[in-house]
Amino acid sequence: MASSRLPVAAALLALAACSNEPTAIATGSFSVTAMDARGVMHQIAAHRGKPVLVNLWATWCPPCVAEIPDLIAATKGFRARGGVVLSVAMEQLGDVSAEDAVPKATAKAKELGVDFPVFVCTDDEMKTIRAVFGVEIGGLPQTLTYDRAGNLVQQNEGMATREQFETIAKGAER
Repeated sequence: MASSRLPVAAALLALAACSNEPTAIATGSFSVTAMDARGVMHQIAAHRGKPVLVNLWATWCPPCVAEIPDLIAATKGFRARGGVVLSVAMEQLGDVSAEDAVPKATAKAKELGVDFPVFVCTDDEMKTIRAVFGVEIGGLPQTLTYDRAGNLVQQNEGMATREQFETIAKGAER
C-alpha cells in the first residue's frame, strides 16, 4: 500500500480535456462509459469534497471479478455517508475496441450487481495511465483512495476482502 500524495487539481491542470467521445450505456442502477484515464481523473475531481475510491479491474481478471461483491457490500455505508465509488474496467487493451469492451463490462457489472459508475478505460498505454493517476499500476485489481481534498492517500494492489475494503473506505473519510 503506497501513500503518495497527488492533488487531483494539480494533475488536471497538467492534462488536456478528455479527447474521446464517451460511449455510455445506462442501466437501472449504474452506467458504463468509455473514457480515457484523463476523463476518469475529471470524474474524480468532480467529486472533490467527498472521499473517493477508484477500483481498477477487468472482466478477464478472476481476482478482480471475485472481489467486486465484497467491494459493493463493504462500501454501502461509505456511499451512504457521501463517499463515492468509481470503477474502471481495463477492458480495452491491445486490439479490443470500445464497441466490444463497453458491452462486455456492462454485462459483467450487471451480473455482479454493481451499483456505482463503471468507466471502461479506452487507453491501452499503461505508461499514460500511470502518469495520469500518478501511481505505479502493476497487476489488477487495484483500488486507489482519494481524500476529500482530492489527494491520493492509498493504493491497494491485489484482491481485497470485505474487511479490507471497509478499512480502505474509512481511510478515505479521514
